[in-house]
Amino acid sequence: MKINNIMIRLKHIFFLTLIGLHFVALAQTNSLKDVQTELDSIYTHDQTIRFEIMKMQKEGKLQTDEFIALVTKMKRTDADNLNKIKAILDRYGWPNDLTDQGNQTIFLVIQHADIATQREYLPLIKKAVEDKKILPSNLAILEDRIALRSGEKQIYGSQVVIDQNTGIKYVAPLIDPDGVNQRRKSVGLPTMEEYLKQSFQMSWSLDQYNKDYIKANEVAQKMINQ
Repeated sequence: MKINNIMIRLKHIFFLTLIGLHFVALAQTNSLKDVQTELDSIYTHDQTIRFEIMKMQKEGKLQTDEFIALVTKMKRTDADNLNKIKAILDRYGWPNDLTDQGNQTIFLVIQHADIATQREYLPLIKKAVEDKKILPSNLAILEDRIALRSGEKQIYGSQVVIDQNTGIKYVAPLIDPDGVNQRRKSVGLPTMEEYLKQSFQMSWSLDQYNKDYIKANEVAQKMINQ
């Protein structure tokens, strides 16, 4: 009789444990959905304002009050997005099972942050690449940004600087420009020729890069000091 009572109690405990695990799993699923929804919203805010800025750049409105106001708004948006991303990372780490856009959103917000934040989260970005949550090309772009903002030469040629007075675009200083396309290929980036034509309506040649080097370096240094 005692054995039967013990078995009944064990079954009851096991049943309650299963219910508890079910609710824990359900709570985790709901939390993940909430995180994904927030990331979708962050992505929209991050990209919408940048498309507006790119449009104004193409229209040659770099010196207008409207453009300056938009850049100021972008900085506020970036700061707000960064606070939200930090809160997610502090609570969950880099969440698993996000959509590709969700993973990309975390990267984009860190990429658009100040250099101290970029350096702080660089190991996390590297781990995300190892875990196949984001592409190696993302890491390459972030490494270029950190290098350039640190007063060093970029590695993969992803960073283009714009002379605010003339609107002329330059490829920021590179290490070993002869081997840049080989390095880009190793991280899944298109050639400089393809990248510059598609993204900036620019052409690429080593001769032109060398001719522009002094001016490109000057513009890059001004950007760092702003």
